[in-house]
Amino acid sequence: MYNTDINIIASIPDFNLVTDVIGDYAQGKSEDDVYDKIFTQNIYGIRTGKSRDRFLHAIKAVFLKFKTEDHKAVFYTLFKTPGFLQAKKMALFYQFAINNDLFFDISTTVFLKLYKAGRLTADKAEFVSYLYALRDDHTEIRKWSDSTIEMIASKYLTFLKKTGFLKGRAKKEFCNITPDDFTLVYLIYLIKSLGESNSDILKNSFTPLLMLDQANLADRLKKISLVDYITVSTLGYDLNVDLKYRYEEIVDVISEKYQPEI
Repeated sequence: MYNTDINIIASIPDFNLVTDVIGDYAQGKSEDDVYDKIFTQNIYGIRTGKSRDRFLHAIKAVFLKFKTEDHKAVFYTLFKTPGFLQAKKMALFYQFAINNDLFFDISTTVFLKLYKAGRLTADKAEFVSYLYALRDDHTEIRKWSDSTIEMIASKYLTFLKKTGFLKGRAKKEFCNITPDDFTLVYLIYLIKSLGESNSDILKNSFTPLLMLDQANLADRLKKISLVDYITVSTLGYDLNVDLKYRYEEIVDVISEKYQPEI
């Protein structure tokens, strides 16, 4: 089912609210602790209680739902670890796509297509056009007004700017979003944690969001620097990836090697 959570998440004025809430839950803090910071202390300066409630509800719906216990473990272990800023931004993008059908469809059908085509800018009109086409086929979207459609397209681009995928104000330009080695390792673990039984990483529906074509991905995964974390084998057109560490320990393992660079 499609919803308008994109509008809510991208409207959060202080994006530290998102990462802090995730970090608090990752560290095992209670609901009361989280509510105290947001509602009683209002440390993020959100004006109304209604807005605070709406933001927290959307954060939990988008970022704190998990396909498996391994998925929860690998996501939480990143957000309770200092540093890893690029990995955290890409993990937010991935988690949004995993838990929100509309975000996934916009990302794979429009954003990814433009990025792979070498476009310099992301034109809001192309996202709006796609949403109108979706509205023709989905009853829940038919209830949305034209202004809601326009807002979703705009807020989608705003979210990508806040997470470092786009830059600019009037025109949103693509950033270089090729994951570095430790981010790539982490995202492979994240993808594998979703519970799909096929070991061929190329058959996973979330792999294209790594922003790497198949040949480049295969070359990157076979790098000697990554053999400590994954085992890669090929059979025909398959690219099979097996993990060497548990989901809850991979961030610590990577930290030991790359901490000076993070």
